[in-house]
Amino acid sequence: MTARLLMSTEQVSFFWVLRRVSAAAVTAALVGYGIQDYIQSAGLKMAVVGACGYAAPEVADTVLKYIKTRGEAEVAKVTKGIKPNGKAKPSKAKRKR
Repeated sequence: MTARLLMSTEQVSFFWVLRRVSAAAVTAALVGYGIQDYIQSAGLKMAVVGACGYAAPEVADTVLKYIKTRGEAEVAKVTKGIKPNGKAKPSKAKRKR
C-alpha cells in the first residue's frame, strides 16, 4: 500500500494517506493473525496479507460511501415534509367537532 501511494502522481493530503495506510496496516495485521495456523508457506502468507492490505482502503471507502448514501436517504425520508425553518406543513385532515 505504501509503495502504491509513493508511486502515485495524484495530489493527496497527509490525513488521506494516513487514513489509507492505517486501514491497510490494521487489516494486514488482523489477516496475518487469522491465517497464522492455516497457511504454512511463508510466501503464501505474505501474498494473502499483502492482497488484503492492498484492497482494504478501497473496501473501507466503499463501505463508508454506502453508509453515507443510506443515511442521507433515511434523513431525506424523515425530513420530506419539513420546511427549512423547522416548521412542518399543517395537517390537511379535518378534525371532528
